[in-house]
Amino acid sequence: MSDTPAESRSADIDLRASDQERDQTAAILADALATGRLTTDEHAERLEATYSARTRGELAPITGDLPEPAAGANLVAPTDADPVDALFSKIRRGGQWPVPPHTVARARFGAVVIDLRQAVFTRREVVIEAGSFCGKVEILVPDSARVYDTGTALFGKRSQLGGHDKTKEDWDEDGPVVHITGRSVFGHVRVMRSYKYPWRDGR
Repeated sequence: MSDTPAESRSADIDLRASDQERDQTAAILADALATGRLTTDEHAERLEATYSARTRGELAPITGDLPEPAAGANLVAPTDADPVDALFSKIRRGGQWPVPPHTVARARFGAVVIDLRQAVFTRREVVIEAGSFCGKVEILVPDSARVYDTGTALFGKRSQLGGHDKTKEDWDEDGPVVHITGRSVFGHVRVMRSYKYPWRDGR
């Protein structure tokens, strides 16, 4: 005997949510943030709930009061998704800015500061492609973040201050994950945490 519609819906909400479904919910939240339907605090709260959700039933209420995106519609991309390119200059990006899934930061004979301490993460995992040529890229991360730097250096330097002394038990499992890639040539890519160096402000 086949399930009734009510039984089918009940079984559906008990199914485990996939990463793709969580990312789809996160994209809807990013669109709502960009179009003014959610405040940054509401977005941050719902995004945390999204990546903590285990079932489809836990995901559904998160976007229940937001309009359904039209079939085939492209959701609004997070703002500030353009590359940050400092040429003989210094550029700082900080405050409560929505961090896109992929950020490109390039410093050529200049400096770029990417401050994520108060940023709103539109995905739990983000990638920052940090490249420096005779320049410096400094990335300030929240204390709860897990950072993985897989970039390379040629006659340059890559460093992470305030992270190596944390043990596995210290990591916040619900915190953002920041993957750093790119190449440092005659330059420096540096990651810093505020709990270790509270006097630093990216200067």
